[in-house]
Amino acid sequence: MKKTLTLLAFSATLALAKVSTALMPYSAYINYSGSTKDEAYVVGLYSSLYSFPNKFELGLENINIKYKNGLPDLDQNDITAIYTRYFGKNYFVKGGIHYINSDDKPTDDGIVGILGINYYQYLKYNLGLDVYYSKYKNYSPKELKVLQLRPYAGINFGKYNSKWGSFYLEAEVNYIKPNSAATYGFSKSYTSAGLKLSNYKGKWTTAVGGWAGKKLFAIDNGGFTVYNLGEVYKAGVDVSTDYAFRPATHVKVKYSYSKFTEKTKNAHSNAVAVSLSHTW
Repeated sequence: MKKTLTLLAFSATLALAKVSTALMPYSAYINYSGSTKDEAYVVGLYSSLYSFPNKFELGLENINIKYKNGLPDLDQNDITAIYTRYFGKNYFVKGGIHYINSDDKPTDDGIVGILGINYYQYLKYNLGLDVYYSKYKNYSPKELKVLQLRPYAGINFGKYNSKWGSFYLEAEVNYIKPNSAATYGFSKSYTSAGLKLSNYKGKWTTAVGGWAGKKLFAIDNGGFTVYNLGEVYKAGVDVSTDYAFRPATHVKVKYSYSKFTEKTKNAHSNAVAVSLSHTW
């Protein structure tokens, strides 16, 4: 299921501040082609409280998917809570949980455990590893568990006040392993790789990214995004722009395209998301 659409723009740079509170409502529209799904509507609210060396994040989200051929709509609510602890100005570790309440019976009451560690040199580079462990106890005839490992690395270059601004390039690999592969006809593992380039210039932040490979029951965006309907995703691209019309107030628009397989049939989706964030 397409969930939160890379709307979270808060990073390890918070470690240089003392106290920060953020609030971000967002909404998205998704249109499907070649799928039993027709369209989807997403609304959500993200909030964070940061007081060095602690950061608390909470995300609430609702998605409603409308199906074709008279199939009933699907409604799902997600809640994500993450705690991050900074050690000095170069390390942080995080842990959290993502809970799913859904009309989709096999994934209803699904739980995702979130762990992560990151080493960074501010405005230079960072190295990290995210670990996700998903459990869907209502899957029949056997409980489904999925392990996902996401190593990533990023580098900063350029100068913020130069003609072209500054850039951040991040590469990631995702390795996903379901425990009951043979029972449900899944592959033993799924692997994908992606790149994302962000540009910071004045009041504007622009980003473009893409990935290829295969993902199943994938977790994204640090644990705030869950694809839990069992489609095999094959590739995706996205582009976004963020404008700070006040120093602490941002509006962001993002477009995403995703290719996936639904019951052996190829399909794709187009999504547009809008968010408004303010930091105190």
